Amino acid sequence: MSDAPLESWTEVPATLVRLIADSVPALIAYFDADGLRCRFANQRYADYHGCTPESMLGKTVRDIVGEVGWGFISPFLAEGLRTAQPQNYEREQTLPKGHRRWINVHLVPHLEAGRVIGLFVLINDITAQRQAAQAVRDAGVRLQKFFEATAEGIVVHKEGVISDTNAAVQHLTGYSGAELQGMLTTDLMAPELRHITQAYLAAGKEEPYETELLTRDGRRVPVEVVGKTMPDEGGSYRVAVVRDISRHKQAQARIEFLALHDVLTQLPNRNYLAEFLPRVMAQARRQNHLVALLFVDLDGFKPVNDTYGHDAGDALLQEVARRMQTLVRESDLVVRLGGDEFLMLLTGIAAPDSAERVANALITALAEPVLFNGHTLRVSPSIGVGLYPDHGDTVDALIKHADEAMYRAKKAGGNCYRY
Repeated sequence: MSDAPLESWTEVPATLVRLIADSVPALIAYFDADGLRCRFANQRYADYHGCTPESMLGKTVRDIVGEVGWGFISPFLAEGLRTAQPQNYEREQTLPKGHRRWINVHLVPHLEAGRVIGLFVLINDITAQRQAAQAVRDAGVRLQKFFEATAEGIVVHKEGVISDTNAAVQHLTGYSGAELQGMLTTDLMAPELRHITQAYLAAGKEEPYETELLTRDGRRVPVEVVGKTMPDEGGSYRVAVVRDISRHKQAQARIEFLALHDVLTQLPNRNYLAEFLPRVMAQARRQNHLVALLFVDLDGFKPVNDTYGHDAGDALLQEVARRMQTLVRESDLVVRLGGDEFLMLLTGIAAPDSAERVANALITALAEPVLFNGHTLRVSPSIGVGLYPDHGDTVDALIKHADEAMYRAKKAGGNCYRY
């Protein structure tokens, strides 16, 4: 303690109050209870209202805050004066320069002999907090709208237990949101593929992977899944985006099919044969069997095209392809090379007479005319037979020799076969 006389401190408290009040990062003021006139304002309070601390003195609350502000805060002032209890509220305020701010206001009654003689006012500018909170709410709204609007399925889960899903996933799986909640993510996968999802989750992977989803009614849907780990208080959760790739798979299968098949007849094409025939030859070599290749060219096809048009020719080719397929086994193959040329590949035969039986059956099958738009269309086959390994031990050699045999059949008048 200082040894200075008590009288020398008489002016110090006011100076200290001013110094302290101006140093506090808040707006501070004091109003008397009678008339609610300002008796003290710190620098921040005065600056906030576009005044000086001195010019604030004597002004009423109503003068300072204006009619709109007065309408909002007067009930709190009245309640504080009446009950002698602190009051707290938040409000939006427009400053003299037009800036809009949010403030948090504390009204603390000043009591003397049990009577309220004034009100301390402590104000904190909470605009930044309100804006941050609003930004979070807006982000949440945007996220929720995206969650519901996106066509991609979204699954939120923790350690594989589903907590939330969007409408897209519910539509895709056939389960309601309530039914999905609490299910395991692996419950939605095809049983034999569940280990893929389990390993993906265990490793915390985030790259896309493909699997098959099992719907409520038992259908299998090919999907692409991308999982992301999201931080959470005390841990993390996973958000998985599920994309139905059925159309992509169908398109991919169609592209692969067209690469190996003839568009008109849907028969395998030369590319398919190039992959298939070497395997058949290798198997026949191991099992000591024969392979027969029947090279078929249609006699009389060009006149049909020239007389009745390409639609008639296409219909005729499709019917020929159908009849050919009825003459072979599942292990055999019918190929369209192009134009009116076909191949019939007979696998694992024991003797040449098997090829002869098929050749004769084909001659008989094509003897029946094809009806198209009231017209009778007729063709016959010229068939060249090549045997593996007798007539070629490579794909090209076998096709070449069967082709040469076909031309011998055509020179013989057609509607027959030759080796």
